[in-house]
Amino acid sequence: MRHWQLFTNSFGKMLHPVLWVYGLVVVLGSSNLGVFFLFNDQTLRNLSQAATPQAILTSLTPLFAILIILGVIGFVFATFGGAALIHLINQLEMRERVTVGMGLDGGEKIFQLLVVRMLLILPNLLVAILAVALVWGQVSRIDLTSPANPLSALFGGFCGFLLIAFLVNLLTSALSVGAERAIVIEKMPVGKALGLSWQLLATQLGDFIMIGLIFLGLSFLVGVLFSCVGQPLLALMFSTASPSAMLTGSLLSNPIVLLSIAVGLIGNMLTTILGTSVWTLAYRQWRSDRLPAPPRDDFE
Repeated sequence: MRHWQLFTNSFGKMLHPVLWVYGLVVVLGSSNLGVFFLFNDQTLRNLSQAATPQAILTSLTPLFAILIILGVIGFVFATFGGAALIHLINQLEMRERVTVGMGLDGGEKIFQLLVVRMLLILPNLLVAILAVALVWGQVSRIDLTSPANPLSALFGGFCGFLLIAFLVNLLTSALSVGAERAIVIEKMPVGKALGLSWQLLATQLGDFIMIGLIFLGLSFLVGVLFSCVGQPLLALMFSTASPSAMLTGSLLSNPIVLLSIAVGLIGNMLTTILGTSVWTLAYRQWRSDRLPAPPRDDFE
């Protein structure tokens, strides 16, 4: 497999206007828009007037409920947008013309995709719950009078759980690559798709590692670019905002903030399209014996 060719073929798809529509759906769905409620004056006022932990919890309960509801809605929309992107990119690879309406065909398997994503989220949630429980237990047993550093064991355990959480998330993300595309492209049921994803991960581990390393390198280049351009922009944003902007919500009226949000949305949207395209093209090569080959161009 020519790994860099997957990226060069995907770079051209990043500019397809139809993919932008569903890329934006994924980005907005993945972003918890409920954080904007943190700029709600009434919520912050109630929090500042709360004198006890019970009062603080009571003040934040409605906000938590809204965040959870918006998070669930966003999860569904992000799953739908991801399915549409996979379907449309597969159609483009078959040299077919795509439209916004054709993206709805990819959403036919949204229930199966939701099941797969929820199943793959469970290991991450389990690790997070265990980490919180064990760290909380260590905190409760800290003896500040001990001659040894009481925070060293806590810090070591915390770093260990971060590593475990990273590895579990890496594994579930790799499994989702094959499972989601098996459902959308080959119309497989959930169980068979998960079985295939394990098989692909075992047999194509080298491809997973190489593609991941290329993504890591691109992320480093983007990080350097952001350090040169984005950080001065953020510094200018905060220097032109009033000290009370965070509490009043007027920070969102700052044109530099709005520009930063727009640039962030476009950047995340292009990254989403690129990642979906690369993994979809890789999946097509892995399953070339089962999937129809794209028609050859007349000039090839």
